Amino acid sequence: MSAVVLASLPNGRFQVQVGDASLDMNLPRNTQPGDKVELTFVSNQPRLTFALTRDLPSAAGNNLAAGAKPQVSLSDSVRYLGALLQKISDQSETQAAPLNKTAPLLSAAPSDIKDFAASLRNALSQSGLFYESHQAQWVAGERRLTDLMQEPQGKLPVLIPGSGAEVAQKNAPALMQSEGLLAQSASRMPVHAEAVTLVQQQLQTLDSRQLIWQGQVWQGQPMEWRVEERGAREGGVGEAEMPHWQTSLRLQLPRLGDVQASLAFTQQGLRVELKAVDAGTAEAMRGAQDRLRNSMEAAGLNVLAMSVERHEKT
Repeated sequence: MSAVVLASLPNGRFQVQVGDASLDMNLPRNTQPGDKVELTFVSNQPRLTFALTRDLPSAAGNNLAAGAKPQVSLSDSVRYLGALLQKISDQSETQAAPLNKTAPLLSAAPSDIKDFAASLRNALSQSGLFYESHQAQWVAGERRLTDLMQEPQGKLPVLIPGSGAEVAQKNAPALMQSEGLLAQSASRMPVHAEAVTLVQQQLQTLDSRQLIWQGQVWQGQPMEWRVEERGAREGGVGEAEMPHWQTSLRLQLPRLGDVQASLAFTQQGLRVELKAVDAGTAEAMRGAQDRLRNSMEAAGLNVLAMSVERHEKT
């Protein structure tokens, strides 16, 4: 089927018109708005998937012309990742797998907000989700090896050559064992038991464009932290929103109760939304929001809007 590229998006993807739908797609970098591309429908489960027709083998193209199903050969790596993605889809269609932290980030409630911010930054940076990107930074001299080794992948024991198959087959998900994928590819692509879950989280983060961190920021103080990319992938025809990043924190504080803070970062500036279950807390937050806005603007942030609302506990 024919499709038209409408626009290039800030996240490196493209907005494409396919029939009556406007979709967010990953296309070659040299693609330009206005280009016409030929797509081949691949699957609608677990999500709508197309392939560029020109990327299919010529033999497959001939089979398609004759009305037969294309015979496409997939590499072991692709099949392995496909099995991981299928397992993720079986577990949850849309929700990101949370990064659970057992040990508190801080030994006590922070007296300096900068310590709190640094702890949150390290929680993501050292989660292992961005390990390959950090490796590229290390090669370019932009990241220290000691920082890289703080991530889960850097702490894994070195596999003895030839032992990958045994390790992977023993510890990998039953889904992949039953399909025989690891038996065929593990010797070439060894996987630690600890790394299988982490790779699943990486793939799910790429797919859902969001991640969730759950744990204690200091002893006895649980927190849920969500970071997600919002925008074009959510819109329909004519209503696509420019992609932007949004982060939200939810805490149950001793005196303030259940509070939430959401920040949306756009090209124009920052939008802040504060919520509280307790009416008194919401009123106190309204009284202090001008001070908060002034401190943010003093730090160089352009605050477009700030709101305080009371909400029901969920």
